[in-house]
Amino acid sequence: MKYFSDFINIVFPKYCLNCHSRLRKTEIVLCTNCADSLKFIGQKVCPKCGSFLFEKTSHNCDFAFDAARSVFQFDETLRNLIHHFKYEEMKKLGEFLGKYAADFLEKEHFAAADIIAPVPLHKVKKRARGFNQSEILTRHIAKIIDCEHIPELIQRKKFTQTQTKLSRQQREKNVKDAFNVNAKYEVTNRKILLVDDVFTTGSTVNSISKVLKEAGASKIFVLTIARA
Repeated sequence: MKYFSDFINIVFPKYCLNCHSRLRKTEIVLCTNCADSLKFIGQKVCPKCGSFLFEKTSHNCDFAFDAARSVFQFDETLRNLIHHFKYEEMKKLGEFLGKYAADFLEKEHFAAADIIAPVPLHKVKKRARGFNQSEILTRHIAKIIDCEHIPELIQRKKFTQTQTKLSRQQREKNVKDAFNVNAKYEVTNRKILLVDDVFTTGSTVNSISKVLKEAGASKIFVLTIARA
């Protein structure tokens, strides 16, 4: 079996998704140089929303969730990875990024949650893409940290336009009343960890957090792979 694997690697070599150099046997997705270049977000962040504080010692923010953190800064390498993950069906990236996220949760002692759930896609968009990248992430994270995983906890009841080019105000309006809590599940007095790929303005996770709090959830934590 090992010889067959070696043969496959020679005939169909694997390449780094960022710099396109050939990967060694021990490397997965990224070469060592690109993996080492990933920029982790340090401790100088707002304890509420996770934004960079720089020289500030406090930060005013008004979100429905209790705390949000991101694993990496959204640089060109992360942009490439997330693009491959979302639009080129490279689902193996879910395991790669999910492990980083799970390691972050355990190392930082962040979000002792009862339930982990993904930010949902609308059924039309999920059907077109074939999968929800956040659901793949939560599946891997939940397995590593041994947390109850409910992929369909949050339902996206309204189709919304892509938020990439929208302002903060437009994003808030775009996702207003877009979500509901699945009636099949009880969230009263439960702590929820929401997972998504990128935190930009926080409009989406804030909208979800509002409906979770209205449904009785005691704490809402947010974890994203990157912070834009």
